[in-house]
This record gives sequence, structure tokens and C-alpha cells, in this order.
Amino acid sequence: MSTRQTPQTRARDIDRVNTCARLDQAYADGQLDASEHREFVARAQSAKTLRELADLVRDLQPPVESVEVTPPAARSGRGRKSAWVVAAAAVAVTVAVVVSNGSDSPESGSPAPAGEAAPADPPGPAESSAVAAVEPVRPLRPGGFQRVVDSYRAEFGDTIAYEVILYPERAAAGRALPEAPDRIVPYTFKGGWERTNVPASSRFPGFRDFDAALVDAAALDDLIARAPGLLGAPEGVVTHVIIRDDGTPTTNIYVDYRNDLGNGYLKAGFDGSVLREYR
Repeated sequence: MSTRQTPQTRARDIDRVNTCARLDQAYADGQLDASEHREFVARAQSAKTLRELADLVRDLQPPVESVEVTPPAARSGRGRKSAWVVAAAAVAVTVAVVVSNGSDSPESGSPAPAGEAAPADPPGPAESSAVAAVEPVRPLRPGGFQRVVDSYRAEFGDTIAYEVILYPERAAAGRALPEAPDRIVPYTFKGGWERTNVPASSRFPGFRDFDAALVDAAALDDLIARAPGLLGAPEGVVTHVIIRDDGTPTTNIYVDYRNDLGNGYLKAGFDGSVLREYR
């Protein structure tokens, strides 16, 4: 009996998961708005066939290669599995295009005074501050998540979030409006927090706010480092991390296998314990 897949082939759980992850990234980089993302995810979760899943991502742009310094280039092809992972651009939880719509300038820092009585030779404290202001953001590297949390607390006065997403060179977060808790406002972080130009969206049913400070930062750093190996792809690369509470507080760590086997992700608790592997 032939095992060749056709559009009418029944979808597996992993097929639905991969499609939802692809939709997450399309929402992240601005291809889908909040209402489209919510609708498509619901349809993906109830899809019966591969054709239904393929129809949901048919008009999305293909993923791009993971790059940290230069702008990401489009991938030359798709993997056998759903090629949902966007790297530096998505990878760029929901913001590459969203971030690009905001300011690309460094976090505001006062340049050194024009030199009233200050000597010209030794660099003063103000100059050092200016250098620190352009320090690259690396949320997926050790200490990166803690920096995101600390800056979030400094900006908003607490660490309560609807969603936090970590990328190689930036982060994103959703935060409920105080006067309308079911409306979520998106922010981006690239050295400083900025509200994006994307309108507030509705809270997903069952999703709750969580305290980002309750995520064990050291355990998350360790899990990010080990995720490719845990998924059987030691040469793979973590593209992004989505932290949220959809009824269960979880961190989802997405990995590009960098081969024709596609992608996968780990679902873990805030303490770093692995709850499930999706290969």
C-alpha cells in the first residue's frame, strides 16, 4: 500500500503544531494581523487534512535564514516538514516587520556635553554611557532574558505580561491595557521598549497574564543551549522563544534543524523542566 501523502491525507498533531508555529511567525513579522492570526490558528487546530493546513499558509512568504548581524536572506527552499521557522527576521512571539516600523536608533542616551570645561583627551562618563546605549541586544544568549526582564520592569514598573518573545537581536511583549484588560498592546525591545504601530488586539480565550520574573532565567538560558540536542539536531539553532500562559505557564523554544528534516520545538515550564518535545 502506498504511503505517498496527498492533499487529502489526514493531518497529524505534529502537522497542526508546525502550521500553528508558522502562523505565529507570520503574525510576528507582520504578515498576519491579530484577528487573522487568531482565526487561522483556530482553523489549524481543527484541520482534518494536509490540504486544509496548506491552505492556511499558502500565501505566506517563505522563511528566511537565521542571521544575527546582516539582514536575513530568503531561504532557497522549504523543508519536508512545514517550514515555519523565521529566523533573524522573525527571528526577528510575535516582530521583524513590527520592529522595523519602529525606531532603529539606539536607546535614547544623552551625548557628552559639548565641552564646556571638560578636557578633550580622557573620555568622560557621559561618553561611556553613550557607548553602553548601543550595546547589542542578544535575548537568546546567556543573561539575555534577564536583561529583557530587568528593562521591562524599569519601563513598566512591574513584570506582568501577556506574552514575551525572544529573538536573536530583539524581544517583543504584549501587555494588557489597564482600562481594558482584554485588549493587548504590542511592544518591541531593542535596547529600549517602544510601542509598535500595530493596533491593540483581543486576548485569546484562556490566555492569562503572567509574571515574567517567575521564569527561571538561568534554567531558560541552559535550556536554550541544550534545545537543539534534546530535539536530536545538535547542529540546529534556536530561532525564537515564546513565553506565555495559555492555561499552562510555558516557554516554547523553537529550533531550526538546519537540514531537510525541518523544525521542532520544546515546551517547558517556567522552572526549565521539559514538558513535551515536538519534532
